[in-house]
Amino acid sequence: MKATIAGIDPRPIGGTLVIQPLPGIGDVIWHLPHLKSIAAQTKQKTVTLLTKQRSQADVLLEGSDFVRDVLWLDEKRHRGPLGGLALGNALRPYGFDTVWILHTSARYGFAAWRAGIGERIGYGIGWQDAFLTTQHALPRDAKKLSAIEKANRLLLNHSVPKIEAAPNLAVDGRLTDIARTELDTLPRPWISLILGASEEFKQWGVDNFGALADRLHRETGGTLLLIGGEAEADMAARIGSRFSDPAWIRPVISRPLLQAAAFAAVSDFAIGNDTGMLNVAAAVGTPSVGLFGGSVPIAEDPRIDVVMPPGVVRYGNNRMAEISIGAVADAVRSGLSGE
Repeated sequence: MKATIAGIDPRPIGGTLVIQPLPGIGDVIWHLPHLKSIAAQTKQKTVTLLTKQRSQADVLLEGSDFVRDVLWLDEKRHRGPLGGLALGNALRPYGFDTVWILHTSARYGFAAWRAGIGERIGYGIGWQDAFLTTQHALPRDAKKLSAIEKANRLLLNHSVPKIEAAPNLAVDGRLTDIARTELDTLPRPWISLILGASEEFKQWGVDNFGALADRLHRETGGTLLLIGGEAEADMAARIGSRFSDPAWIRPVISRPLLQAAAFAAVSDFAIGNDTGMLNVAAAVGTPSVGLFGGSVPIAEDPRIDVVMPPGVVRYGNNRMAEISIGAVADAVRSGLSGE
């Protein structure tokens, strides 16, 4: 799916636009049920998504039938006091009939009004409400709800059935076949360790992941896949060198996003920090353990078994070191046994 910055080489598209400007891969995954539900009640059964390039939505949604186009926000021109004006002018040539705004900012409501979009649906919390046509905005106290809870409430207010309880992401079967072929000679279970973390306070660290890999291999006899981007290359190398780079550790580093998703999809289990790839692993159907010591889980996915330190966890307060290897290993064993 080829995506362009909104306003660059515009063409008449029409139909329904969804504005979901949260920047992460996980944000796209969380909102898959909402995108599918909104698309299902449109005449075309598809929507156009406006979001940020860091989300990699064009890659994640490449094979989808419910998002036909992805447009990028210009993170310089479409922000700040005049950003709504610039965005509205950029969106006008596309000729959208309806917009759903999955964000609280008044800027996106103003932009939709400026773009001449006739039906404007959004959270309507604060000044955004002045630019909407819907009578079913959320109350002001809904601002404290999570992104998922706000989107759930908006669908409910507009009698749009949520057609999936949890996100489901399709991966091209050719990619999963390639991943299985690469791993075919390695002993099972195949367990993915998702090493990435968008912030340091969400990172469990080399020593913990290394010790967990050792314990899981000894207890299960399986293969540990180390999944991460270029930023995790050194981390994966240090974990491998800890055991003299054995065959039972397989780095899956710096692969394109959907290739990494395919390795997660063929895995028997996944363990990861609070990051986008953890949500991808669950969305492709892999039972997972999420490590939450610096953030509070908000994903509605029963395939993610949350492991947290005791007591109250607050966003940005790093308590990852308090998550014990034993607690994670116990959760993995329980998940592998289907308990």
